[in-house]
Amino acid sequence: MTTRSELDLKFIAAVDRLGRALRVARQQIATNHQLSLLQLQILEHMNALGPRRVGQLAHELDLTQPTVSDALGALEQKKIVRRSRDSNDGRATVVTLTASGATLAVAARDDLAPLFRARRASSDEDQAAALAAILEEILHLQDRGVISINRSCPSCTHYQAPGADGAGYCRLLDMVLHRRDLRVDCAEHLAAV
Repeated sequence: MTTRSELDLKFIAAVDRLGRALRVARQQIATNHQLSLLQLQILEHMNALGPRRVGQLAHELDLTQPTVSDALGALEQKKIVRRSRDSNDGRATVVTLTASGATLAVAARDDLAPLFRARRASSDEDQAAALAAILEEILHLQDRGVISINRSCPSCTHYQAPGADGAGYCRLLDMVLHRRDLRVDCAEHLAAV
């Protein structure tokens, strides 16, 4: 009989294996598009969340500002991003995707999509339950200081935890959130304190 601690270790091992497989797939996609893995990550992040300040991008990706600046320099040379002064603070730089950068971000996303189109034995409800479980683990790791940025529903001040019916609620969007509706990286996220 598997104990809870053994089950926790299995869960972590499975998520780790999934993460490694996705990293390999994303590395291949980055290489195909003549990008580094970090450049692809920045591209994906900005495509999902929009223009970012350099410091904000570094913070959200858990990287140093010089590391992000170097990657942005390469992306700028490739005409994938554009840097400009922040209209609200002339000392800060805002980075936006160019039209070709946005096109490349969509192409990279589409390159990854076939991995998830494979026939699955699990039901939609099983998949939604797995998503909810992973988001709770991420929240736990954030509470322990392992993850610094978590923009998912369970960590948001707008999110009301599930009731007896199993559905949560987003006060910002004024809508019921079933497990399948939970956001992993929400642009409107406001960290709960």
